Amino acid sequence: MARPARISFSALSGAALFLQASVFAFPPAASAMEEVDFHQAVARALSNNAFVAAAGEEAVAARRDADAARGHLLPSVRFDEKFVRTTVPAEAFGLKMNQEKLLQSDFLDVRNFNSPPPRNDFVATLSAEQPLFAPKAYIGYGMAKTEADAKAQDLYRRKEDAVYRVLTAYLDVITARQFVEVAGQGLSDAREHLRIAESLEAAGMGLTSDALRAKVAVASAESAKVTAENRLELARRGLALAMGEPGAPPVDVTGPPPEFPDMGSPEKEGTAATGRADLRASSLRLANAGSNVRLRRSGYLPDIGLAAAYQMDAEDSPFSADNRTWKVGVGLTWNIFDGMRREAEIGKAVAERRRAQAYDRGIRDQAAFESVQAALGVKEATLRDEIARAALASAEESVRLLQSRYENHLGRMVDLLDAQTALDGARAARIRAENDVRLSRAQRLYASGGLLSFVAPSEENGKGKIR
Repeated sequence: MARPARISFSALSGAALFLQASVFAFPPAASAMEEVDFHQAVARALSNNAFVAAAGEEAVAARRDADAARGHLLPSVRFDEKFVRTTVPAEAFGLKMNQEKLLQSDFLDVRNFNSPPPRNDFVATLSAEQPLFAPKAYIGYGMAKTEADAKAQDLYRRKEDAVYRVLTAYLDVITARQFVEVAGQGLSDAREHLRIAESLEAAGMGLTSDALRAKVAVASAESAKVTAENRLELARRGLALAMGEPGAPPVDVTGPPPEFPDMGSPEKEGTAATGRADLRASSLRLANAGSNVRLRRSGYLPDIGLAAAYQMDAEDSPFSADNRTWKVGVGLTWNIFDGMRREAEIGKAVAERRRAQAYDRGIRDQAAFESVQAALGVKEATLRDEIARAALASAEESVRLLQSRYENHLGRMVDLLDAQTALDGARAARIRAENDVRLSRAQRLYASGGLLSFVAPSEENGKGKIR
């Protein structure tokens, strides 16, 4: 009878090694890889993250808009210098009069008025204007300041987003590295099972099928280790991306994982999110929507301003003035009827205010839901962590017992391999559950708007300011 074909362990092992070599064809040198702790990663993200930088520039631009709007309330001063040469009768006469060069003889011949010779004039004017009553300027300046404050809150929330992304990536690296350790431990256990099966087979007390199953288990464990190492490489690059590193080179973590406080029961979480920066920004924009209605209604009011000018006229050069004059005055502009455009703008502003109210209510409801969801997530993750601890202890004991039974010819290899698979899964679940507790607590801080102030307290001073 022909013997069944036997699978060579060296062939399986060689295939796994080839897979590992193909995935990591150009691995980075371990000594050259940069390592950061959590606070270093956060600091780098806050200074390098492109989205944080963009939000910062938006906040600065909004503050400059407020400065520009304030300029409409301050005096405006300008200087003009121009040269005129003309033969237009009225203009030539006016220029000569402005220069105080009008003579009695000019009135003796009408041709001096109808056909005057070319006339030069250098006109230098220093003028100033000061609004005295400008409702649109007052309201517009207040709206610009409010929008600048809202942009500052957007920047704060964007920084909090960046910290949360760094935290997630940082925990991913820790989890992936622990998965590599678990995969290595699983590979070591599989090789030990193979050694026992081959020893029993060589002694004539074991089955060939058991040794073959053990070899397949070793190859599977080697493949799992390759997958875990590949995930670790991607997690390190994801951390670099969250930190804003150009090109996202792999960055490893060092030091203990970050720990976050347990904020207690979730019963009152519905109001815990009111301190979030995005909610404060929404409140400011809602206030601006009401100010916009007042801005449009101010179109029914007049604008009153003060104007003054000092003028010098010279015929020969701008540096030798022939005459100096001045004027001051108060002006009033009142738009009585503009074709019903004001009414349409008021109606639009009222609709935009209702839209802002609906958006503000919606975002607050969403924030309250996210806060409760995060609190329940902490509770769930904590319970799963306790279950994972117990499951890991049971799986370890199960493998120990089945391995002992197999060595004493009381158990089967397939049962031992099944128990080993369960143990590998329990080890991975324990790691995932432990880091999920950290992540869920951080997510609860993020949902309530307290993550950035907890991780980087120095940023709390910039919550309402442009840095």
